[in-house]
Amino acid sequence: MEILIKCSMHTGSDEMDNKNKSIDLNNDTPIPEASYADLYKAGFFDYKKAKLTIVWGEKISINKQIVILRKLYPKLKELSTADIYKIVQKNKQEWQFANMGMGNAVDLANEAKLFGLNIIVEELEFT
Repeated sequence: MEILIKCSMHTGSDEMDNKNKSIDLNNDTPIPEASYADLYKAGFFDYKKAKLTIVWGEKISINKQIVILRKLYPKLKELSTADIYKIVQKNKQEWQFANMGMGNAVDLANEAKLFGLNIIVEELEFT
């Protein structure tokens, strides 16, 4: 099956503007990427950082919440479960456990919500 796309390209030249170009999607030729400047203007590099704080719930045991959190955020595996439990005992209500990019933070918080965890995502201010 061959796929052809016809499109009109505006180049500023009247001669070229009146011609149609065909693009063959079956020839494995990569589509040109947008320039860095264009992506920057579009906001793709407006990198926001966020801090994540877990609020310990009462419906799920603390031990189970710790196990789920360690699975969702593997960097916590650098700490033992006992060390995390000590932090929980010191900070009974909540614990700010990570800083990361905003997109990753929102993804982690949404996934945690599916498991019954309450994670607050707050944007970090740059100074």
